[in-house]
Amino acid sequence: MKKRKLKKEPFILLGIILFCFLALLLIFALFKHYTSYEYKLGKIGYDDAEIAYIVKLDKKYIDYALKKYDRFLIPLTKQKYLIWSKYDDYLAYIKKTYKSNSINYKDVIAKVNTKTNYDFYTHTLETDMDKGYGILVNKYYYLPDKYEPKDIVSMSNSYAYPNNSIKEKVYEAFKEMSKKAKEDGITLIVNSSYRDYNSQKRIYEQYEDKKGQKYADSVAARPNFSEHQTGLALDIFTPGAGMKNFEGTDAFKWLSKNAYKYGFILRYPKDKESITGYDYEAWHYRYLGKDLATKVFNSGLTFDEYYAYYLDK
Repeated sequence: MKKRKLKKEPFILLGIILFCFLALLLIFALFKHYTSYEYKLGKIGYDDAEIAYIVKLDKKYIDYALKKYDRFLIPLTKQKYLIWSKYDDYLAYIKKTYKSNSINYKDVIAKVNTKTNYDFYTHTLETDMDKGYGILVNKYYYLPDKYEPKDIVSMSNSYAYPNNSIKEKVYEAFKEMSKKAKEDGITLIVNSSYRDYNSQKRIYEQYEDKKGQKYADSVAARPNFSEHQTGLALDIFTPGAGMKNFEGTDAFKWLSKNAYKYGFILRYPKDKESITGYDYEAWHYRYLGKDLATKVFNSGLTFDEYYAYYLDK
């Protein structure tokens, strides 16, 4: 009896199907590889370590990286306070300022965010008065012409030297702070407070006549650019101390630890002159309200930096 021959057709068909499936898998894998971020970034010139970092970023950063090789992208995106809309400004500032590879990226971010990459009193804008106690007034943001607050009240000689006045809310906050300081054996006294447009103009011109505009700009604000004109700033001292020695007093140490609890921040800190635009002033305190002052204090930023990142539109 003859053996029946096995039909080969099903095996051949199965083989063809398997081959086609494997071919499709290969085509898909090749397509995925050649269209992947990793492949495209590699073709542009990024190395493996750079690619591994970039692909974890937000898509807007990846899309930018896919356009061209940029050696500044990674160190800049590692900075906490980068504002993407200002990226081209960061690059321009780097190219203008740094001639070597030793770049202080933290400083680049701070300078561009606060507009201090420009000369003082250039690229100026009227401040956003809708910010209330959080308005920013410096050498780039100015008050409405000859601005005068409506709720200015006189300060008692128990809290200030004669002829001082301030916004009522600020006065109440200072009295609360002064009372607590007194309980801790600290006496606080206000030396300078609200100044109207003409008073600020007169002070600025006195410095300018004495030592020129550059010196005047380092120690005083031009009219309409002054925090004192807002009615939100106080120069706080303690009896027997002045500008030269206030930093060494117990009153300054107390304010450094406690002022934010009452809504005040040290406005012009040490080693931040290039950001604030003013020499260090241990006595100049700005009222922001308790909530905002606490946030600024905890951030470790100047108000200029905080405003640029968290409050600016």
